[in-house]
Amino acid sequence: MTGGSAPHRCGQIAIVGPPNAGKSTLLNRLVGEALSIVTPVPQTTRHRILGILQRPGAQAALVDTPGFHLPRTEMNRLMIEALDAALETADVFLLLVSAAGRRSPAERFGPPVSQLVERLRGRGKPLVLAPTKIDLVRPKERLLPLLDWTSRHVRPVEQVPISPRTGDGVERLVEVLLPLLPEGPPAWAPDDLTDRPLRFLVAERIREVVTRRTREEVPHSVAVLVERWDEGPRATTIHATIVVDRPAHKRILVGRGGAMVRAVGIEARAALSDLLGRPAHLRLFVQLHEGWTRDPARVRELTGE
Repeated sequence: MTGGSAPHRCGQIAIVGPPNAGKSTLLNRLVGEALSIVTPVPQTTRHRILGILQRPGAQAALVDTPGFHLPRTEMNRLMIEALDAALETADVFLLLVSAAGRRSPAERFGPPVSQLVERLRGRGKPLVLAPTKIDLVRPKERLLPLLDWTSRHVRPVEQVPISPRTGDGVERLVEVLLPLLPEGPPAWAPDDLTDRPLRFLVAERIREVVTRRTREEVPHSVAVLVERWDEGPRATTIHATIVVDRPAHKRILVGRGGAMVRAVGIEARAALSDLLGRPAHLRLFVQLHEGWTRDPARVRELTGE
């Protein structure tokens, strides 16, 4: 700090909440890039996804976390491990809970959200609450009972209603969050966007398309492995394997005469071309590893965690 100028702030903000609260959509909006996959299917985010928010006088490492739920499978346990790891290193907690629909505040903050709140309280870090999906709340006065209830029962340092989809309230949220970060020099280069390698982002783009195309039938048993990567003079050729854990899921993903995997490949190729900034050719294969989601070693191997 020199000459009375404001100190630089730098730290981590863990974005937490139940599945489908808008965590990934918010991260992508704040960093201006689709780092975290977004689908209507709950529990799509499996990993800790870090995106760097760069502002004058501040850097915030925003950590998108898997939606908090009660783990029932090895994959679920891995997701909760990723959440706990993010909480361990965070300087600020940002809790997102949907304000849409007709549920009472007590219902919105019942288990498992109440268990997540207790997890956060026990760590002694500033907690900011952002009721989300306010673009679906009409009239806006319907937010008032929720804000009153959470101020008394959750007791965040600040509440900022937002819409991650439209951006309503998001800049106000940034203004609240950044002063809560500790003082410190920049930890990232000015053009850094994430700590994840490009191959990880490619695999996630493919998984996002699979999730959208198959909806509830297949997504939670899918992993994507980037097997080969060839940089040509005019295009990048990527060979990737989609792994499933049940024969029925393989049949769905391949489709009649290969129709589904072709459709996934066409959509994913367009997304990868956007990501890479050059034409991408994608060679997709579907492989059955029966029961992999229930085997701890295979889960870690196939998800890269």
